[in-house]
Amino acid sequence: MAPQATPAQDTARPIEIEACASCNLFWFDHQENVRLSRQGVLDLFRFISSTAAGPRTPLASTFRCPRCSVGLAFSHDLQRTTRFTYWRCPRDGGQLITFQQFLRQKNFVRTPSPQELVRLRETVRQISCSQCGAPVDLATDSACTHCGAPIALIDPEGVAKALQELATERSGAAPDERDSMRAALTDAQVNAIFELERMREGEAERDLLAIGLAAVGDWVATHFASP
Repeated sequence: MAPQATPAQDTARPIEIEACASCNLFWFDHQENVRLSRQGVLDLFRFISSTAAGPRTPLASTFRCPRCSVGLAFSHDLQRTTRFTYWRCPRDGGQLITFQQFLRQKNFVRTPSPQELVRLRETVRQISCSQCGAPVDLATDSACTHCGAPIALIDPEGVAKALQELATERSGAAPDERDSMRAALTDAQVNAIFELERMREGEAERDLLAIGLAAVGDWVATHFASP
C-alpha cells in the first residue's frame, strides 16, 4: 500500500491514508475515516477515479491488521440509511475498506433505478462487478452472484452536494450551483456508460462504477480544482 496525504478536519497537518490501487482498498488507522475533512473525502474520491481504469488484483478471503497482525473481522455498518461493509481490527487498530464501500459510506454511489436497469439490460447486458470483477449477467441478476455486491452507479446528487459544501466552506457564501453540477455530472456518467463502442473494447471497461468514476472524476478535475 502507498500512503496518500489527505486533509483532516481536526488538525492542520495532513493524515496519511494507506491505499492500494490494484486491490481497490484503503487502510484507515483508528478513527482516520471519520477525521477526514470535506476536501480529504473529495481528494480520495478523485484518487479512486484516477485509478478506476487500472488493473485489479482479486481480493483475498482474509486479512490481517498491518499494525498488530491480528485477523481482521468482516463487519457490517450503517450510517444514517446507508449500509456498508469493511474489515476491522478487533483491537481498534483500524479498518480496511474497499473503494466501492468507501464511496457508498460517503454517499457517492447508488443503485440503478428500475428504468435505468431496463435500459442497461437492453444496451449493455453483461458487466463486471465493481467489487470483485466477476461477470454479472444483467438479464438475470441485479447483484454479483460471487460476492453479493449490488450493481452500483455514481450518485451525481451526492457528488454535487459534497462539491457545493466544499465551495461554501472555502468562500463562506458560494452561489448554490448544486442543480447545474448534478445535471452535468449525470450527463457525464450517462454518456460514458452508453458509449457502446467503448464498452466493446475490453472487459475492464464493463465495470459501470469504474466508467462513471472516470467520467465524473474528469469533470470534477476540470471544473473544481483543489486549492
